[in-house]
Amino acid sequence: MWRVNTTAFFLFMRDAHLVNFIKNRFDDGSGEVVSAILGLNNQLDGDMAQCSSSASYDKILLALKAKNPNLVPFAKSYLDILCENEMGIVKMVDVYGSGSYLINFSNFHTEYAKHHISSIVRDRFGPKCHRIFSIVLAKKMIEQKQVSELALLPYKDAKELLYTLYTENFLEIQELHRTPDFSPLRTFYLFHVPIDKLTSKLLNVCYKAIFNLMSIRKEKLTENSRLVDKSLRADAAVLVATQRGISPDDLEDMLTASEKQQLGSCMRIVKKLDLGEINILDSICALTHFGNNPF
Repeated sequence: MWRVNTTAFFLFMRDAHLVNFIKNRFDDGSGEVVSAILGLNNQLDGDMAQCSSSASYDKILLALKAKNPNLVPFAKSYLDILCENEMGIVKMVDVYGSGSYLINFSNFHTEYAKHHISSIVRDRFGPKCHRIFSIVLAKKMIEQKQVSELALLPYKDAKELLYTLYTENFLEIQELHRTPDFSPLRTFYLFHVPIDKLTSKLLNVCYKAIFNLMSIRKEKLTENSRLVDKSLRADAAVLVATQRGISPDDLEDMLTASEKQQLGSCMRIVKKLDLGEINILDSICALTHFGNNPF
């Protein structure tokens, strides 16, 4: 019995998104170097390990020479830049000789989920909130005044945007008391991103949204089931006629003009719903670490 290898599918998606993520964060050359390391990964399709197998510098050069020979002279520089980056996605594990390198998938999953959440903030609240959210995410714990200074925004505007994110549960406040009396005047209020809670919340939103989209699509197709069946029969008749050498223009049209219009409107709605599902599934993949760490 045949079945879909979902693990292999998630691995393929993970690797493709990883290369695109590196290209967007650095440049195309960096993405090709990472792609070469992934191509040398010796792990089995069913292995969702935290790191790839290590690849020697010489093997990486050979892989680049086969696909991107113009990058060979710059390979070492690309690897150094990737390894020195704070994200820690590419790591050097063997300092002897030319060195060996691997991909830390765990770090990529974390960074990609953060990037995706930041994109949601930008789309929902605008660029200023996105700037503030990115600052808090990078600093981990930060005061309101520091956010205003780093975001280059007036104190009043920064305060309003911070509390917008706070009321929507994208930020939380950690109180740090300087004295035992818990006086508000002698307390630090530090903003931070509750990444696990936020991820769980967004996943719930995604699951509800995709259920609603599937329900609406089912309802639309059920309402127009008669027209859909007629359209399928018409397509089958055209196929049979073509196989027999009969021109489709000689066949009697099974759908009236009004039916075609109604069916076309229905299928346009269904197509939009399908695209919405794909976008939401992309978010679910990012937030669940491509099926490796569901919340």
